[in-house]
Amino acid sequence: MLAVLALAVAPVGVTTAWADDRSDAADEQTDAEQRRAELTASLEGVSAELGQAYIDLQNADTSLTTAQDDLTAADNALAEKEREQQQASDRLDVAESDLAAIGAQATDSQADATENTTSVADLVVATYQGDGDVSSWSYVLASDDVDDLTQRASTMEIATSVQENALVSAEEERARDANRRARQDAATNRVATLKADADAAQEQARAARDSAAAKRDEVASLKSEKETAAATLEERKKDLKEQQAQASADADAAAERVAQIDAANRAAYEDGRTGISSGSIGADSLGDGFIGHPITGALTVTSPFGFRVHPVTGVGTGHQGTDFAASEGTPQYAAVSGTATYWDSASCGIGIDINAGYIDGHSYVITLCHLSGRVISDGQYVSRGDVVGYTGSTGYATGPHVHFQVARDGTYIDPMTLPGF
Repeated sequence: MLAVLALAVAPVGVTTAWADDRSDAADEQTDAEQRRAELTASLEGVSAELGQAYIDLQNADTSLTTAQDDLTAADNALAEKEREQQQASDRLDVAESDLAAIGAQATDSQADATENTTSVADLVVATYQGDGDVSSWSYVLASDDVDDLTQRASTMEIATSVQENALVSAEEERARDANRRARQDAATNRVATLKADADAAQEQARAARDSAAAKRDEVASLKSEKETAAATLEERKKDLKEQQAQASADADAAAERVAQIDAANRAAYEDGRTGISSGSIGADSLGDGFIGHPITGALTVTSPFGFRVHPVTGVGTGHQGTDFAASEGTPQYAAVSGTATYWDSASCGIGIDINAGYIDGHSYVITLCHLSGRVISDGQYVSRGDVVGYTGSTGYATGPHVHFQVARDGTYIDPMTLPGF
């Protein structure tokens, strides 16, 4: 019953482990995509070509670092396998030396074994022929006198002693030979085992050497790629000053445009010709704040509002909007009702301004940048939730994302601080 239960439970554990691995892989992929989106958004303010050159260099550098770590691991593994191979080879050498010594002992004792065998054989023959079974009466009858009898008796004792020594020596040699054969068999088996171990260690070392060589080739290739990417980035940087100047000019133009809209809103508000209440805005798919989200679903900030150091220029600048992750073609919506006007520039690309007028005593203007296209007319009045365009990467942007700006009373603010956003 326990065996059946074990078999029944085992697949569950395997399935759970597989599910955990899959979940971890999914999390890693999500994190990687998040990092890529953050890097892409941080490159706003330079051309796509320059931004891509920077990304290529970062990717090459990351790949090279990983490959170098892998090479270090491969070299360590190679050193370990070579040590194991040497140890296996040394053990095999010792075992083969022991086997050779036992073989030499067997050869050296072969003469003794032959001699003892001959002696025992002679005794057997003599005994068989009756020479070894002489009675004491034979000595007495064959003796001429007492002295002769004494001499014959002594001779018989010596002969008997020689026979006993020959038999003992033969038995001892037989035991030694049996022991040598056992040792020789054990040594032979050990040599065979250690030979297999040495062969396996050699194969593992060969595989480790091949792996290390492949890693070295990979590192060399990636070093070349990194050098090429670095050279490309430096070449692209020649246009950086021009792009920075253009982005600065576009920012000044945007600020002037917002200031004009704000002035017009203020005049209209003071004349009592416009104004809406935040309390009149209900919760919907864009959130429950009086200014909603530019896209539906959860928002993932890839580049926050405020001061940041540009990865390419290395210069600290103010980011006047907040960037959110979104794929190419994702619909972008009117975050608030108002008049929408086109806004295009080299750095913003295809953009839209939405003049929301006055809300709770403040003038608000919403700006979207980097759109792939618009679906509204210039000057059209849009209602909150209307599709106004689609996510893209036009202007100075390396990849698609949402760039969302909010100006309150002519000053850009962090959209994330808006009530209910």
